[in-house]
Amino acid sequence: MPMKESFNDRRSFVRSFVAGSALMPGLLQELAAADGGGADPLAPRQGHYPAKAKRVIFLFMTGGVSHVDTFDPKPRLKADVGKEVKAEHPEIQDRPGYERIFLKAPQWEFSPYGQCGTEVSTLFPQVGTCVDDIALIRSMHTDHSNHYNATLGMHTGSFAFARPSIGSWVSYGLGTLNQNLPSFITIAPRQTYAGTQVYASDFLPGAHQGTLVVPGPQPIANVKPRVGMSRQELELAALRRLNRQ
Repeated sequence: MPMKESFNDRRSFVRSFVAGSALMPGLLQELAAADGGGADPLAPRQGHYPAKAKRVIFLFMTGGVSHVDTFDPKPRLKADVGKEVKAEHPEIQDRPGYERIFLKAPQWEFSPYGQCGTEVSTLFPQVGTCVDDIALIRSMHTDHSNHYNATLGMHTGSFAFARPSIGSWVSYGLGTLNQNLPSFITIAPRQTYAGTQVYASDFLPGAHQGTLVVPGPQPIANVKPRVGMSRQELELAALRRLNRQ
């Protein structure tokens, strides 16, 4: 028994296809609006508490100066200089180069600054003059000694799994006042440990991913066309000729 065709002829099929295609753009717009509320993902949002700053600059310096030489004096370390210590951390046990470990004193002296009396090393005398306006947190530490994992944890809160970076979370939660620039920019001469994960948005919308700016002649990749305008004009002219045929 022959099957009953859904369309009487090809013309009916084409008419139905064209009608569906004409409705598709409007349907997609409705779905997108329903999914995102039709709002700009980077629009400014009101925080839970009154804002005290309009912008944040987070300096992460790979291979920076040691904390014991800058803002974290260790009198005991200075008193026990040259003393051999036994490190029982599982990550360095039986590791070449760690058979014997000796304490080394800080390379700079510390002095109290400001009304708060916070000690700052002589390496940063100008920073010491404004220490009353600086919040120093000396109680933070990492549970991982591997550079890759520790860097990933610093930026995302996870040592092993990809998570949205701190900049992406701020962009997602607060948006941006400047609609002409990305809400989250990361400036780095080269990729740091953990690579792009330190400024990625992961499961957050892609609009909140950090825009990488590399100091040099081409700060942002793929901004300039790979071919000149004359080449593009020739390609567009060829497309116009094909469309007319």
